[in-house]
Amino acid sequence: MINFYYDRIVDGVTIPNGIPENFVKYYNPFFNYPLFREEVGFEPAVYPSDIRQHGLTEISVDSIDKNEKEFLGYYTIEGFGSARNAMGVNVETKGKYESVFKYIKKDTISLLQKGVLKICICYLQEAFILDDIIHSIHFNTKKLNIQNSIVIVNDYLVEKRYNNWCKENNQTPRFKTIVFCHSLYEKSNEIYELLRNHETYQMASDYEQHKSSAMSLDDFKDTKSTLRKNTILSMNRRQREHRLATLCVLNHYGLLKGNGVSYQLTFDGPTTPYYVDWVIKDQNKYKKYYKDYKELKEMKYQWVDYPIAMEAKDGVHHGYGWENKQPYLDSYLNITTETDFINPTGYASEKVWKPFGFFQPILLVGNYGTLEFVRSFGFKTFDGFIDESYDKEKDNVKRFELIEKEIIKFSKMSKQEVHDWYWSMEDILVHNFNLFMEYGKNREQNYKNLFEELK
Repeated sequence: MINFYYDRIVDGVTIPNGIPENFVKYYNPFFNYPLFREEVGFEPAVYPSDIRQHGLTEISVDSIDKNEKEFLGYYTIEGFGSARNAMGVNVETKGKYESVFKYIKKDTISLLQKGVLKICICYLQEAFILDDIIHSIHFNTKKLNIQNSIVIVNDYLVEKRYNNWCKENNQTPRFKTIVFCHSLYEKSNEIYELLRNHETYQMASDYEQHKSSAMSLDDFKDTKSTLRKNTILSMNRRQREHRLATLCVLNHYGLLKGNGVSYQLTFDGPTTPYYVDWVIKDQNKYKKYYKDYKELKEMKYQWVDYPIAMEAKDGVHHGYGWENKQPYLDSYLNITTETDFINPTGYASEKVWKPFGFFQPILLVGNYGTLEFVRSFGFKTFDGFIDESYDKEKDNVKRFELIEKEIIKFSKMSKQEVHDWYWSMEDILVHNFNLFMEYGKNREQNYKNLFEELK
């Protein structure tokens, strides 16, 4: 049994560590994050995370004898939203919130210094961990004289980046990393349960007419003799530089209009500017695709399943709980634009995993090494059908050029050629689907494996 320790347990409610006293009201009797955002003005730094759902013992730090010397368990810090808020590197929160380390009780710090407790920073759901966050963890634990912390994160490059930084700066590593692929385990479980007529997520009130759906093996096989409506599926609700560049390429080669591509250029306020500089350096290409950007602006947005979501009116997260099998049944290739492309992160979100649950091959617009990471879980990728050399390319511009070439090749194929190409990899699609279902079925065991690693 692993014990997790907290500075405050109020009226039986475990309050996340790393907050000032005046924030407690937002977590008791339940976590009221809309009120937090409304009154405080930024994203919460911590929240009750998924690590709590699995039968661990939650204990008050006050219960520990001050003379205790043996290791008892972990002092958990559960990240939420932007890790920059939690680690105190967001200048916009200065004066309102410092960092999780600022709000650790003095008695708790003493227990952490003696090794009775160890800090466990749980970024299970949020894994956008940039280098300044890594450095903040290092220097804050060094300042407090706290050794042997644990960082649980869905980023396969964090430990490598951290250790390299320590060598370059003559620093002794102060934490170790556990890579936990929360996105795979949760998304596979969601789709596994949907195929058993059980929805694990409640829909927002704006979508009360909608019921989530998943694709069965029979659904997949029933489409073998019929040409599908679209050739590609690519979801791009919130814009980032690499997504905008991908959309311009898709539009230029006739794969955007009337296809399974969603996008929105005003999700975060004013119209997204033509900011593709870190992805497209060639000036001729830059100018060429600017014409496509102007066409995107004129179109406003394009939706695949839920128009209200593309209008950014619902204000909810869409990574989980919004499955619709029809767009997948209507298309062949998933052009998956990941959360990040430019920063040296190794985050594999639910976006890269869920095409396996819908029998689709992926062309991944994401960080280098992601496909290698995917294969480490037993999944098969599509080299031989798609040139996947882009996955080994660390240079962002060169990696995007390789992806661009694959899009251009695909744009030249007829619908029948695409259909035949797709079904020639049937064994891979079925293998990935079956393995995906196994991960979904064994969700609890994946968490048990994590806790074994913590012992």
